[in-house]
Amino acid sequence: MITIKNGLVLTGINLEPVQTNVVINDDGRIIKLSPHYEEGEIIDATNCIVMPAFINAHIHIGDSIVKDVGDGLSIKELVEPPNGLKHQKLKEVNDDEIIEAMHESAKEMLYSGISTFIDFREGGLKGIELLKKATYDLPINACILGRSDEYYSSTITPNEARLITRELLQYCDGIGLSGINDIDPEIILQIAEVCNDEDKIAMIHVAEYYELQEKSIQLTNQTEVERALRAGFTNLVHVTHPIMQDLDLINASSPFIISCPRSNGMLSVGIPPISAYVEDGIDVALGTDNVMFNKPDMFREMEYALKSVRGAYKNKITAKDILKMATINGFKILGKDISIQENNISDILVIRRKSEDPYLSVVNRSSSEDIVNFIMGNQM
Repeated sequence: MITIKNGLVLTGINLEPVQTNVVINDDGRIIKLSPHYEEGEIIDATNCIVMPAFINAHIHIGDSIVKDVGDGLSIKELVEPPNGLKHQKLKEVNDDEIIEAMHESAKEMLYSGISTFIDFREGGLKGIELLKKATYDLPINACILGRSDEYYSSTITPNEARLITRELLQYCDGIGLSGINDIDPEIILQIAEVCNDEDKIAMIHVAEYYELQEKSIQLTNQTEVERALRAGFTNLVHVTHPIMQDLDLINASSPFIISCPRSNGMLSVGIPPISAYVEDGIDVALGTDNVMFNKPDMFREMEYALKSVRGAYKNKITAKDILKMATINGFKILGKDISIQENNISDILVIRRKSEDPYLSVVNRSSSEDIVNFIMGNQM
Protein backbone atom coordinates (compact mmCIF):
# COMPACT_ATOMS: atom_id res chain seq x y z
CA MET A 1 0.00 0.00 0.00
CA ILE A 2 1.23 3.50 -0.94
CA THR A 3 -0.19 6.90 -0.04
CA ILE A 4 0.82 10.04 -1.94
CA LYS A 5 -0.09 12.89 0.39
CA ASN A 6 -0.04 16.69 0.52
CA GLY A 7 0.16 17.12 -3.26
CA LEU A 8 -2.02 18.95 -5.77
CA VAL A 9 -3.53 16.06 -7.73
CA LEU A 10 -4.66 16.42 -11.35
CA THR A 11 -7.68 14.14 -11.26
CA GLY A 12 -9.92 12.46 -13.83
CA ILE A 13 -9.82 12.70 -17.60
CA ASN A 14 -9.97 16.50 -17.42
CA LEU A 15 -7.00 16.76 -15.03
CA GLU A 16 -8.95 18.78 -12.46
CA PRO A 17 -6.69 20.00 -9.62
CA VAL A 18 -7.65 18.71 -6.18
CA GLN A 19 -5.71 18.87 -2.93
CA THR A 20 -6.06 15.27 -1.81
CA ASN A 21 -4.22 12.08 -0.91
CA VAL A 22 -3.91 9.21 -3.40
CA VAL A 23 -4.03 5.73 -1.86
CA ILE A 24 -2.79 2.84 -4.05
CA ASN A 25 -3.14 -0.83 -3.11
CA ASP A 26 -0.65 -3.63 -3.70
CA ASP A 27 -2.17 -4.36 -7.12
CA GLY A 28 -1.47 -0.80 -8.25
CA ARG A 29 -5.12 0.24 -8.13
CA ILE A 30 -6.18 3.61 -6.72
CA ILE A 31 -8.56 2.71 -3.90
CA LYS A 32 -9.18 6.14 -2.42
CA LEU A 33 -8.81 9.84 -3.10
CA SER A 34 -9.24 11.60 0.22
CA PRO A 35 -7.41 14.35 2.11
CA HIS A 36 -8.22 12.56 5.36
CA TYR A 37 -7.07 9.00 4.67
CA GLU A 38 -3.63 7.43 4.40
CA GLU A 39 -2.25 3.91 4.59
CA GLY A 40 1.02 2.11 3.98
CA GLU A 41 4.20 3.74 2.72
CA ILE A 42 3.96 7.53 2.61
CA ILE A 43 5.21 9.67 -0.28
CA ASP A 44 5.22 13.32 0.77
CA ALA A 45 4.19 15.44 -2.22
CA THR A 46 4.24 18.80 -0.43
CA ASN A 47 4.72 21.61 -3.01
CA CYS A 48 4.36 19.05 -5.79
CA ILE A 49 1.92 18.22 -8.59
CA VAL A 50 0.65 14.64 -8.78
CA MET A 51 -0.38 13.69 -12.33
CA PRO A 52 -0.59 10.81 -14.82
CA ALA A 53 2.66 9.75 -16.46
CA PHE A 54 3.43 10.70 -20.05
CA ILE A 55 2.88 8.68 -23.18
CA ASN A 56 5.03 9.34 -26.25
CA ALA A 57 2.35 8.64 -28.85
CA HIS A 58 4.64 8.55 -31.89
CA ILE A 59 8.32 7.73 -32.08
CA HIS A 60 10.76 6.09 -34.46
CA ILE A 61 13.12 4.69 -31.85
CA GLY A 62 15.07 2.60 -34.36
CA ASP A 63 16.99 5.60 -35.68
CA SER A 64 18.45 6.29 -32.22
CA ILE A 65 21.69 5.03 -33.74
CA VAL A 66 21.88 7.88 -36.28
CA LYS A 67 21.27 10.99 -34.17
CA ASP A 68 21.73 14.41 -35.77
CA VAL A 69 22.94 13.23 -39.17
CA GLY A 70 21.84 14.98 -42.35
CA ASP A 71 20.81 18.28 -40.80
CA GLY A 72 19.56 20.62 -43.51
CA LEU A 73 18.43 17.89 -45.90
CA SER A 74 14.81 17.76 -46.99
CA ILE A 75 12.39 15.40 -45.30
CA LYS A 76 12.40 13.16 -48.39
CA GLU A 77 16.18 13.00 -48.40
CA LEU A 78 16.27 12.22 -44.69
CA VAL A 79 13.58 9.63 -44.00
CA GLU A 80 11.62 8.60 -47.08
CA PRO A 81 11.73 4.80 -47.53
CA PRO A 82 13.53 2.94 -48.87
CA ASN A 83 16.46 5.21 -49.84
CA GLY A 84 16.37 8.11 -47.39
CA LEU A 85 19.57 8.81 -45.44
CA LYS A 86 18.11 7.19 -42.33
CA HIS A 87 17.53 3.90 -44.13
CA GLN A 88 20.99 3.98 -45.70
CA LYS A 89 22.65 4.57 -42.32
CA LEU A 90 20.68 1.79 -40.62
CA LYS A 91 22.05 -0.68 -43.17
CA GLU A 92 25.59 0.21 -42.05
CA VAL A 93 25.18 -0.81 -38.39
CA ASN A 94 24.71 -4.21 -36.79
CA ASP A 95 21.81 -5.47 -34.68
CA ASP A 96 23.62 -5.14 -31.36
CA GLU A 97 24.35 -1.47 -32.04
CA ILE A 98 20.70 -0.80 -32.89
CA ILE A 99 19.51 -2.64 -29.77
CA GLU A 100 21.88 -0.69 -27.51
CA ALA A 101 20.87 2.65 -29.03
CA MET A 102 17.16 1.86 -28.62
CA HIS A 103 17.80 0.70 -25.05
CA GLU A 104 19.40 4.05 -24.20
CA SER A 105 16.51 5.98 -25.75
CA ALA A 106 13.98 3.89 -23.82
CA LYS A 107 15.87 4.62 -20.59
CA GLU A 108 15.93 8.30 -21.47
CA MET A 109 12.16 8.27 -21.90
CA LEU A 110 11.66 6.44 -18.63
CA TYR A 111 13.82 8.93 -16.73
CA SER A 112 11.78 11.80 -18.17
CA GLY A 113 8.44 10.44 -16.95
CA ILE A 114 7.29 8.47 -19.99
CA SER A 115 5.72 5.17 -19.01
CA THR A 116 4.58 4.18 -22.51
CA PHE A 117 5.62 4.83 -26.09
CA ILE A 118 4.13 3.95 -29.48
CA ASP A 119 6.84 3.02 -31.96
CA PHE A 120 6.72 2.79 -35.74
CA ARG A 121 8.81 -0.36 -36.06
CA GLU A 122 10.43 -0.85 -39.44
CA GLY A 123 12.08 -4.11 -40.48
CA GLY A 124 9.26 -6.64 -40.21
CA LEU A 125 9.47 -9.44 -37.64
CA LYS A 126 13.19 -8.85 -37.11
CA GLY A 127 12.59 -5.19 -36.26
CA ILE A 128 9.93 -6.16 -33.72
CA GLU A 129 12.28 -8.63 -32.08
CA LEU A 130 15.09 -6.05 -31.86
CA LEU A 131 12.87 -3.64 -29.94
CA LYS A 132 11.68 -6.35 -27.58
CA LYS A 133 15.30 -7.18 -26.81
CA ALA A 134 16.07 -3.49 -26.27
CA THR A 135 13.33 -3.03 -23.66
CA TYR A 136 13.01 -6.42 -21.97
CA ASP A 137 14.76 -5.31 -18.75
CA LEU A 138 13.11 -1.88 -18.50
CA PRO A 139 9.81 -1.05 -16.76
CA ILE A 140 8.53 0.85 -19.78
CA ASN A 141 5.60 -0.15 -21.98
CA ALA A 142 6.35 -0.37 -25.70
CA CYS A 143 3.37 -0.38 -28.06
CA ILE A 144 4.90 -1.78 -31.24
CA LEU A 145 3.41 -0.97 -34.64
CA GLY A 146 5.07 -3.23 -37.17
CA ARG A 147 5.69 -2.80 -40.87
CA SER A 148 6.90 -5.15 -43.59
CA ASP A 149 9.30 -4.07 -46.33
CA GLU A 150 7.26 -6.29 -48.63
CA TYR A 151 4.41 -3.78 -48.49
CA TYR A 152 6.47 -1.58 -50.84
CA SER A 153 6.94 -4.29 -53.48
CA SER A 154 5.29 -3.63 -56.84
CA THR A 155 4.43 -7.33 -57.14
CA ILE A 156 2.74 -7.92 -53.78
CA THR A 157 -0.87 -9.10 -54.06
CA PRO A 158 -3.76 -8.14 -51.74
CA ASN A 159 -3.92 -11.67 -50.37
CA GLU A 160 -0.17 -11.67 -49.67
CA ALA A 161 -0.55 -8.34 -47.86
CA ARG A 162 -3.27 -9.81 -45.67
CA LEU A 163 -1.18 -12.86 -44.81
CA ILE A 164 1.91 -10.76 -44.02
CA THR A 165 -0.16 -8.43 -41.84
CA ARG A 166 -1.75 -11.29 -39.92
CA GLU A 167 1.68 -12.76 -39.25
CA LEU A 168 3.07 -9.43 -38.02
CA LEU A 169 0.07 -8.89 -35.74
CA GLN A 170 0.86 -12.10 -33.88
CA TYR A 171 3.95 -10.32 -32.51
CA CYS A 172 2.99 -6.63 -32.31
CA ASP A 173 0.16 -4.27 -31.39
CA GLY A 174 -0.71 -2.94 -34.81
CA ILE A 175 0.66 -1.58 -38.08
CA GLY A 176 2.29 1.81 -38.67
CA LEU A 177 2.66 2.91 -42.29
CA SER A 178 5.02 5.56 -43.62
CA GLY A 179 2.54 7.23 -45.97
CA ILE A 180 -0.56 6.88 -48.09
CA ASN A 181 1.37 7.53 -51.33
CA ASP A 182 4.12 5.00 -50.57
CA ILE A 183 2.06 1.82 -50.98
CA ASP A 184 -0.50 0.61 -53.51
CA PRO A 185 -4.02 1.76 -52.45
CA GLU A 186 -5.45 -1.76 -52.51
CA ILE A 187 -2.62 -3.02 -50.29
CA ILE A 188 -3.24 -0.19 -47.81
CA LEU A 189 -6.92 -1.07 -47.75
CA GLN A 190 -6.15 -4.72 -46.95
CA ILE A 191 -3.71 -3.78 -44.17
CA ALA A 192 -6.22 -1.50 -42.45
CA GLU A 193 -9.00 -4.06 -42.82
CA VAL A 194 -6.96 -6.83 -41.18
CA CYS A 195 -5.98 -4.52 -38.31
CA ASN A 196 -9.58 -3.52 -37.72
CA ASP A 197 -10.80 -7.13 -37.95
CA GLU A 198 -8.27 -8.18 -35.31
CA ASP A 199 -8.89 -5.12 -33.11
CA LYS A 200 -5.33 -3.89 -33.59
CA ILE A 201 -4.06 -0.36 -34.15
CA ALA A 202 -3.91 0.94 -37.74
CA MET A 203 -1.86 4.14 -37.88
CA ILE A 204 -0.44 6.09 -40.82
CA HIS A 205 1.46 9.32 -41.60
CA VAL A 206 -0.68 11.78 -43.56
CA ALA A 207 -0.47 15.39 -44.70
CA GLU A 208 2.91 15.96 -43.08
CA TYR A 209 3.78 18.57 -45.70
CA TYR A 210 1.82 20.35 -48.39
CA GLU A 211 3.48 18.69 -51.39
CA LEU A 212 2.13 15.32 -50.25
CA GLN A 213 -1.39 16.69 -50.33
CA GLU A 214 -0.82 18.14 -53.81
CA LYS A 215 0.50 14.82 -55.09
CA SER A 216 -2.43 12.92 -53.61
CA ILE A 217 -4.97 15.20 -55.28
CA GLN A 218 -3.19 14.98 -58.61
CA LEU A 219 -3.14 11.18 -58.48
CA THR A 220 -6.53 10.44 -56.95
CA ASN A 221 -8.53 13.65 -56.68
CA GLN A 222 -8.58 13.03 -52.92
CA THR A 223 -6.48 14.41 -50.07
CA GLU A 224 -4.25 12.14 -48.04
CA VAL A 225 -6.57 12.56 -45.08
CA GLU A 226 -9.60 11.51 -47.10
CA ARG A 227 -7.83 8.46 -48.52
CA ALA A 228 -6.59 7.32 -45.09
CA LEU A 229 -10.02 7.67 -43.49
CA ARG A 230 -11.74 5.89 -46.39
CA ALA A 231 -9.22 3.05 -46.10
CA GLY A 232 -10.17 2.55 -42.46
CA PHE A 233 -7.34 4.20 -40.53
CA THR A 234 -8.51 5.69 -37.24
CA ASN A 235 -5.12 7.02 -36.11
CA LEU A 236 -3.48 9.73 -38.21
CA VAL A 237 0.05 10.97 -37.56
CA HIS A 238 0.95 14.62 -38.30
CA VAL A 239 -1.98 16.12 -40.30
CA THR A 240 0.12 19.27 -40.37
CA HIS A 241 -1.53 20.51 -43.57
CA PRO A 242 -5.26 19.75 -43.74
CA ILE A 243 -6.82 21.24 -46.86
CA MET A 244 -10.16 21.40 -48.68
CA GLN A 245 -12.72 19.29 -46.79
CA ASP A 246 -10.20 17.60 -44.47
CA LEU A 247 -11.43 19.29 -41.29
CA ASP A 248 -15.05 18.32 -42.05
CA LEU A 249 -14.01 14.72 -42.69
CA ILE A 250 -12.01 14.63 -39.46
CA ASN A 251 -14.96 16.05 -37.53
CA ALA A 252 -17.27 13.42 -39.03
CA SER A 253 -14.90 10.49 -38.44
CA SER A 254 -13.30 11.57 -35.13
CA PRO A 255 -9.96 9.81 -35.60
CA PHE A 256 -7.10 10.22 -33.17
CA ILE A 257 -4.55 12.72 -34.42
CA ILE A 258 -0.96 12.33 -33.26
CA SER A 259 0.90 15.59 -33.63
CA CYS A 260 4.69 16.03 -33.59
CA PRO A 261 5.32 19.79 -33.55
CA ARG A 262 9.08 19.73 -32.89
CA SER A 263 9.60 17.29 -35.74
CA ASN A 264 7.57 19.47 -38.09
CA GLY A 265 9.63 22.45 -37.00
CA MET A 266 12.97 20.68 -37.34
CA LEU A 267 12.06 19.54 -40.84
CA SER A 268 10.70 22.96 -41.84
CA VAL A 269 7.30 21.63 -42.86
CA GLY A 270 5.09 23.86 -40.71
CA ILE A 271 3.24 24.00 -37.41
CA PRO A 272 0.26 21.66 -36.97
CA PRO A 273 -3.12 23.37 -36.41
CA ILE A 274 -3.81 21.43 -33.22
CA SER A 275 -5.79 24.32 -31.76
CA ALA A 276 -8.37 23.85 -34.54
CA TYR A 277 -8.66 20.18 -33.67
CA VAL A 278 -9.10 20.98 -29.98
CA GLU A 279 -11.80 23.52 -30.76
CA ASP A 280 -13.67 20.86 -32.73
CA GLY A 281 -13.39 18.29 -29.93
CA ILE A 282 -10.93 16.01 -31.75
CA ASP A 283 -8.55 14.05 -29.53
CA VAL A 284 -4.95 15.06 -30.21
CA ALA A 285 -1.94 13.25 -28.73
CA LEU A 286 1.71 14.29 -28.85
CA GLY A 287 4.74 12.37 -30.06
CA THR A 288 8.41 13.23 -30.38
CA ASP A 289 8.84 11.42 -33.75
CA ASN A 290 12.32 10.45 -34.97
CA VAL A 291 15.06 10.16 -32.37
CA MET A 292 17.30 10.88 -35.35
CA PHE A 293 16.54 14.58 -34.92
CA ASN A 294 14.55 14.92 -31.68
CA LYS A 295 15.29 14.11 -28.05
CA PRO A 296 12.41 11.87 -26.86
CA ASP A 297 11.33 14.28 -24.14
CA MET A 298 7.69 15.19 -23.58
CA PHE A 299 8.54 18.25 -21.50
CA ARG A 300 10.27 19.75 -24.54
CA GLU A 301 7.46 18.64 -26.84
CA MET A 302 4.77 20.22 -24.68
CA GLU A 303 6.49 23.59 -24.32
CA TYR A 304 7.24 23.83 -28.03
CA ALA A 305 3.68 22.80 -28.91
CA LEU A 306 2.11 25.42 -26.66
CA LYS A 307 4.26 28.31 -27.83
CA SER A 308 4.55 27.50 -31.52
CA VAL A 309 0.80 26.95 -31.95
CA ARG A 310 -0.04 30.14 -30.07
CA GLY A 311 2.49 32.05 -32.13
CA ALA A 312 1.41 30.65 -35.48
CA TYR A 313 -2.36 30.70 -35.03
CA LYS A 314 -2.67 33.55 -32.51
CA ASN A 315 -5.17 31.77 -30.34
CA LYS A 316 -5.48 30.67 -26.76
CA ILE A 317 -4.73 26.97 -26.77
CA THR A 318 -4.12 26.24 -23.11
CA ALA A 319 -1.40 24.47 -21.18
CA LYS A 320 -4.13 22.16 -19.89
CA ASP A 321 -5.00 21.18 -23.48
CA ILE A 322 -1.34 20.40 -24.13
CA LEU A 323 -0.91 18.40 -20.92
CA LYS A 324 -3.91 16.25 -21.83
CA MET A 325 -2.29 15.55 -25.22
CA ALA A 326 0.83 14.24 -23.47
CA THR A 327 -1.09 12.07 -21.02
CA ILE A 328 -4.81 11.24 -21.13
CA ASN A 329 -5.35 11.51 -24.90
CA GLY A 330 -2.43 9.34 -25.94
CA PHE A 331 -3.55 6.48 -23.74
CA LYS A 332 -7.00 6.61 -25.36
CA ILE A 333 -5.35 5.31 -28.55
CA LEU A 334 -4.53 2.17 -26.58
CA GLY A 335 -8.03 1.98 -25.12
CA LYS A 336 -6.74 2.84 -21.64
CA ASP A 337 -7.92 5.27 -19.00
CA ILE A 338 -4.93 6.05 -16.78
CA SER A 339 -6.50 9.10 -15.15
CA ILE A 340 -6.12 9.48 -11.41
CA GLN A 341 -9.48 8.42 -10.00
CA GLU A 342 -10.71 5.69 -7.73
CA ASN A 343 -10.59 2.13 -9.12
CA ASN A 344 -8.15 3.05 -11.88
CA ILE A 345 -4.64 1.69 -12.31
CA SER A 346 -2.49 4.68 -13.21
CA ASP A 347 1.17 5.41 -13.78
CA ILE A 348 1.79 8.50 -11.65
CA LEU A 349 4.35 11.29 -11.61
CA VAL A 350 5.13 13.53 -8.64
CA ILE A 351 6.65 16.75 -10.01
CA ARG A 352 7.88 19.82 -8.17
CA ARG A 353 5.45 22.69 -8.49
CA LYS A 354 7.04 25.79 -10.02
CA SER A 355 4.14 28.25 -10.20
CA GLU A 356 0.54 28.89 -9.14
CA ASP A 357 -0.86 27.52 -12.42
CA PRO A 358 -0.33 23.73 -12.24
CA TYR A 359 -0.63 23.24 -16.01
CA LEU A 360 1.82 25.95 -16.93
CA SER A 361 4.08 24.76 -14.12
CA VAL A 362 4.44 21.42 -15.88
CA VAL A 363 4.29 22.52 -19.51
CA ASN A 364 6.20 25.79 -19.34
CA ARG A 365 8.71 25.33 -16.52
CA SER A 366 9.38 21.69 -15.71
CA SER A 367 11.94 19.15 -16.88
CA SER A 368 12.93 15.61 -15.99
CA GLU A 369 15.03 17.00 -13.13
CA ASP A 370 11.81 18.08 -11.41
CA ILE A 371 10.42 14.54 -11.16
CA VAL A 372 10.40 13.63 -7.46
CA ASN A 373 8.77 10.22 -7.81
CA PHE A 374 7.48 7.94 -10.54
CA ILE A 375 4.98 5.24 -9.56
CA MET A 376 4.12 2.62 -12.18
CA GLY A 377 1.30 0.55 -10.78
CA ASN A 378 2.54 -0.11 -7.25
CA GLN A 379 6.24 0.20 -8.07
CA MET A 380 8.31 3.34 -7.41
